[in-house]
Amino acid sequence: MRTQLFGAYPVSVIGFGTAEFGGRHPESLARELMDAYVSIGGNFIDTARVYGDFVTPRNGESEKIVGRWMEDRGNRDRIFLSTKGGHPPFTDLHHSRLSPEEVRSDMAASLEDLRTDHVEIYWLHRDDESRPVGGIMETLQSLIEDGAARMIGVSNWRPERIREANAYADAHGLTRLIANQPQFSLARQHFFLDDTTRGMDAETWQMHAETGMICCCFSSQAHAYFTRLEKGGEAALMESLKKEFDSPENRSILDGIRKVQEETGLSVGSVALAWLTAQPFPTFPLVGASRVEHVEALREAGDAALTEKQRDFLRRVAAE
Repeated sequence: MRTQLFGAYPVSVIGFGTAEFGGRHPESLARELMDAYVSIGGNFIDTARVYGDFVTPRNGESEKIVGRWMEDRGNRDRIFLSTKGGHPPFTDLHHSRLSPEEVRSDMAASLEDLRTDHVEIYWLHRDDESRPVGGIMETLQSLIEDGAARMIGVSNWRPERIREANAYADAHGLTRLIANQPQFSLARQHFFLDDTTRGMDAETWQMHAETGMICCCFSSQAHAYFTRLEKGGEAALMESLKKEFDSPENRSILDGIRKVQEETGLSVGSVALAWLTAQPFPTFPLVGASRVEHVEALREAGDAALTEKQRDFLRRVAAE
């Protein structure tokens, strides 16, 4: 799998997401999946304080599994480790958890469960626009100065707030936000189960293009929408997938993918991921998996590279 720079770190272009570790994916399966990911050249593991058992929420389930795996494999120094904190309680997604005490507490708990003294990048999972952005940046700076995080980023923030945060950092000599983590895929997401999440809209895309800010995108495969549609048609789409992604517009994007597929010989899923890594700013799709063969299939996407012509063709199709 090829790499590109994430700050000063050479990082696999496709990151591995661990949202279901400790919930749908028991630890034995999670270890197999991470072993498979490393075996194809991957080194970017993304987790979060709230990842794991979403049925009976228990913070740290995913982080604990990742931490035990790294300790047992002795590979912490070879893993680009990413985790997130500051997520509101699932019972009240509009309740802020971005006080300095809550952010630092989340960070400390994450490090304990991950069995490490630092992460390469720490993200705030949500924003609270009632809080001045300067105070939030000061809190994140304290994590940098404590050595707990090497870099900082945000997820599900509006581009205006990201610009404001980095302007504050520049004016006060603080560490800038280096990356943003929105929902971003070749498919248009029409419905979000959680209205506090943010997708890659035109303004956010323009911010990345203008600033060169790194993008790490979740739901980067649109829950395998294109692959399922290609293999089994509408009958292969679960009702939740139909609600989130199915539309005439996205079906026409599949037609565009097929044209690029004919030119490249890549699978439908690999074309969709390669389109993301071909963006005019550093982009790292975050991909989850439930089977080892799904992970092994990422080898093709991780080595794939679309031409600018192919990339722009698919962007025009997606914009129609």
